[in-house]
Amino acid sequence: MLEKSKTLLSMRIISLEEGQQIGRVRGIVVDPETFSIAALVTDKQGWFGDYKVVPFSKVMSIGDHAITIDKKSSIEKPSNLPEIARLMKGKQPLLGAKVFSESGTLLGIVDELLYNKETGVIDSLEISGRFLESVFRGRISIPASAVKIFGRDAIIVDNNYKRNMRSIESPAKTKLDTVKSSGKKLFGSTKKATKKLSKSLTESIDEFTENKEQKKENEKSEVKTDEEPKPDNGKSIE
Repeated sequence: MLEKSKTLLSMRIISLEEGQQIGRVRGIVVDPETFSIAALVTDKQGWFGDYKVVPFSKVMSIGDHAITIDKKSSIEKPSNLPEIARLMKGKQPLLGAKVFSESGTLLGIVDELLYNKETGVIDSLEISGRFLESVFRGRISIPASAVKIFGRDAIIVDNNYKRNMRSIESPAKTKLDTVKSSGKKLFGSTKKATKKLSKSLTESIDEFTENKEQKKENEKSEVKTDEEPKPDNGKSIE
């Protein structure tokens, strides 16, 4: 199952043997050769202490709210793990790293990594085109297989990255589109209701006018009837 790397940050680390929270995730260490998460960096131990790490191989499970490890001793000093210490000293870019193509085109910066929760292997990079010189606006996803070099100052992808890249719609844009769609529906409903009301008012006015005219006709008819002379019965007044 794929998960976003940012969800790891600040997650609790729980020891199953002691039933104790032994820290929170403060960062991740990536192995550029295997392109996978090698370790999780935890809190500093005391004011003058160093950060400690949990090798990814020691992680039992990554849940929605916490990460579990077998026991407290699974957390170690980087100095006790030479390979991880070497990776940490390399200060390789990760989130926020610039991404270039082999031809020197700046694509943007790494905004997110999608990794396999079971193995720690990175599946793809999500890149934001925040720079003016970038060829993209918005976000794209590039598979890890397109990465050629994961270096100290930048990540280099092959020139055929366009074949496998995928456009990612931002949550803000999705929300804006939803608002626009709702607005159009509301406008349509309002317009329809207005037309219906207008039609109803027109019919009421027409009916009122017809009734008024009919009433006038009836009144005229009654007046005419009253003014007609009464028939002569043949008698004369002397």
